[in-house]
Amino acid sequence: MKTHMESLIAQLNQLNNSSILKRKLSHLLLGFVCGLCLILVLGWQQTPAVAQITQAKIVEILDGNQVYIQNRIAGVNAVASVGKTVSTKQARTNILFNNNAGVRLGQNSALTVGSQCVQLRGGTVVVSGTRGCLGSITAVTRGTVYLIEMHKDGHSDIALLEGEIELTKEDRQNLEPVVLNPGEKIEINAEGILGTVEQLSQSEVEDILKGSLFNGFQVELPGMDQLRAALQDKFPDISLPSIPNIPEVNPPVRRPF
Repeated sequence: MKTHMESLIAQLNQLNNSSILKRKLSHLLLGFVCGLCLILVLGWQQTPAVAQITQAKIVEILDGNQVYIQNRIAGVNAVASVGKTVSTKQARTNILFNNNAGVRLGQNSALTVGSQCVQLRGGTVVVSGTRGCLGSITAVTRGTVYLIEMHKDGHSDIALLEGEIELTKEDRQNLEPVVLNPGEKIEINAEGILGTVEQLSQSEVEDILKGSLFNGFQVELPGMDQLRAALQDKFPDISLPSIPNIPEVNPPVRRPF
């Protein structure tokens, strides 16, 4: 009888321990799931979704016909797929991507089409709505219009006109990103070291808008309405002569009664 009671007590203890273990496992699993959800939510908020680029279409060519895809002459409506390089000599070009983003290339410039990043190889480019890359540096963008210029000595300049940019280095991911806000610029030396963030003056912005990446183009890049609003908000008396299709408000005609 005693042996039977001891056996019964042992079984009850095992069941009790098993229940406690199950509860502990349930709590641990619940905590893990909650933590994972929090990480995903924070990651979603901090890293903007980027629609993949699958093709780049040339929609406008100015100053000549020296626009190339993979070193072969290309005309309006020519399409460059991912991995292809678009370049110019004595010509400028306007390029739209399938993900509602776009770029303009200045003369003697080149870029490679990436699925999530436009890699500048040299020269000047204005980018709207997508990531830009300079060597190991990536410009992670949020609704952005910005200018990149790569100089022959290897150093580069980035000027942000609208939106926000986080500059990160692929080979130094432990470093905090450098953030650019509208109306700011930064220089990157030939070794890829980021300089100090500085303010763009109104005259510098006006020079950009009068320059080769805006002057003469008729096909708008995506985001030009937001660009106009942002510039007029920051510089209320700024002149926007070179952005096409800005509606002009004519004074009312006074008629005699």
